[in-house]
Amino acid sequence: MHNKLKMKNPILILIAVFVIASFLPSTEGTPENHPIDITSLVVKFDKTDALFTVSYDIGTIPKMYIILLGGRSIEPRIKDVFSNFDYTVIKMDQEKTILHVKNVSRYEKNLNYYLHDSIKFGATINNMIIYIPSDSRPSEYIGLNATPSKFYRQ
Repeated sequence: MHNKLKMKNPILILIAVFVIASFLPSTEGTPENHPIDITSLVVKFDKTDALFTVSYDIGTIPKMYIILLGGRSIEPRIKDVFSNFDYTVIKMDQEKTILHVKNVSRYEKNLNYYLHDSIKFGATINNMIIYIPSDSRPSEYIGLNATPSKFYRQ
């Protein structure tokens, strides 16, 4: 009888932990239920395309959710922010997403320049750093809800 009590205690503790853990995601929410807080966006133009490195803070519980279930659970939130862009996801994890954005600029042959017209985001970007091929230093912007218009040479 004494051995049965020893076995029941760890089982009851495990059940209690699983019950409590099952309520945690609904307390803080699954990653799809909270707006994404984009801490920085690094844009590197390459001809008509660009590489976007999106860094974000999603909170502790959603990070654990993504670690356990994969980065695809954050994809709807990324899609909301970048819905005006044609992109392919290169990498996605609990801290950042790397996007290959297609046809974000256009080439003007008679000017011999690439032109990028401003495109709206689905959220405000706290900090944006833009690398242009012809510039030696990046441009930094704070609190934007659209990309700034740019022109550059390759």
